[in-house]
Amino acid sequence: MTRPSELLVIVAYSLFLGGSARSFRTDGELSSRLIMSAAVLLDMLAALLPSIGLQAPLPLPEERKPLISAAVLAGVSVWVLFGAGLAVYSPKRPGLYHALVLVIEIVWFIDIMMFIYGAYG
Repeated sequence: MTRPSELLVIVAYSLFLGGSARSFRTDGELSSRLIMSAAVLLDMLAALLPSIGLQAPLPLPEERKPLISAAVLAGVSVWVLFGAGLAVYSPKRPGLYHALVLVIEIVWFIDIMMFIYGAYG
């Protein structure tokens, strides 16, 4: 059964993909950066739901915990990379910003796959 935090993560990733597609088309227009920021904040909320007691933690088999830990590390790196992407954004030279957005898309996808495999695999 899909948990609310998992649905939030899927919605957040989809929202980020939409914002990044718009960002690539418009060279990082403010609205696309706001869409991606909302997606990252939604992902943070989904990650914190079990921590603040709004959702029970997922029971994990002992052999899957290292994979889940790696997924958590990848999730945190997505947040850090997005902050770095916003910090380096320049409308005159969006190349590094777009490269970071592309890396974020890939790392976030790997993060979701590791989490799903670790939780249900």
